[in-house]
Amino acid sequence: MRLTDVLHPDHIVAPLEADTVQAAVLSLIERLVATGAVAKSETLEHLAAEERIRDVIHVGERVLLPHTRTDAVDHLVVALGVTPAPLRSSGVGSTGAEQVVVLVAAPPAMASQYLQLVAALARALRSESVVDRLVAARSAEDVIGISEIKDLVLQPRLTVRDIMTQRVFRVFPDTPVLELIELMNRHNLNAVPVIGEKREVLGMVTDRDLLRHLHARVQRVGSPQPAEQDRQQSNQPALVRDIMSRSVMCISEDQGVAEVASIMINKDVERVPVVTEGRLTGFLTRSDIIRKLFVS
Repeated sequence: MRLTDVLHPDHIVAPLEADTVQAAVLSLIERLVATGAVAKSETLEHLAAEERIRDVIHVGERVLLPHTRTDAVDHLVVALGVTPAPLRSSGVGSTGAEQVVVLVAAPPAMASQYLQLVAALARALRSESVVDRLVAARSAEDVIGISEIKDLVLQPRLTVRDIMTQRVFRVFPDTPVLELIELMNRHNLNAVPVIGEKREVLGMVTDRDLLRHLHARVQRVGSPQPAEQDRQQSNQPALVRDIMSRSVMCISEDQGVAEVASIMINKDVERVPVVTEGRLTGFLTRSDIIRKLFVS
């Protein structure tokens, strides 16, 4: 399937007159309603809510990719808008430079195609050259005429790249454990990959590793005087290398999701780093697979 099979010229608004992210998303929804692709605008308006805008995929500094699975559509639908000036938004992660908004909607049953489409769009729109030409577009024909848009083809198989988390928090072996604890608490993380200078995966630290390390201190909570050993250790902060697990299974971006899900089940693995040419590029959990494939 090609992108142009689902991105029709009448779903492209260039220029899109809007000054906020919310207004841009609502304008694209209204365009889908006007063309009959969506029956009622109310069914998609939740995408423009501030709490949902925070979850939108940010591709570089200038592209936003709101997406959803909903009963409001019975097939894959894409709308694209290009604003003359950067959009305003109070959403977390906003750069203040966004000018391209690509809205993707799909019925709940089309999880695989939906994820492939979102991933393919994100990859294509990482190119600054493509975004430059989109920002310069003044008509639907200009947008469709961009070769990377016109020739974009969805791969027939859903891969790890299509559903992995690309924004990965990581630490180094020499990172103090207290700094790791702050990172995990701040971002509600259950595990963090440990990498080297070339982004190679050296290990993993999970909340279980942390608890094991802190267990002795937990047992001593409430004692009137810390042990002499504790006082000595307090002068030597523990480092990530002291508590990390060094045996870590990694997977490739190009592996099929079905294959990886089977491996994770058989080996009872909750989460795995994703690597390309030995470098950390993403993270995948069993929850990611369940949520992105089966939760609307």
